[in-house]
Amino acid sequence: MAGGHIIVDRTQKTNIDGVYAAGDCTGRPYQYAKAVGEGNVAVHSVLEYLKEHKDN
Repeated sequence: MAGGHIIVDRTQKTNIDGVYAAGDCTGRPYQYAKAVGEGNVAVHSVLEYLKEHKDN
């Protein structure tokens, strides 16, 4: 965490394998549009992660 916010990369992935975050918890700006966009990126990232790890 940094300044009370969760650190993520461009795919919204955290430092914990299989954990993604989006929206206000990842920091400023606190805007609906940002949260929706990051949520969309996170969903696609999670789907890709699940596809890669489905047999594990």
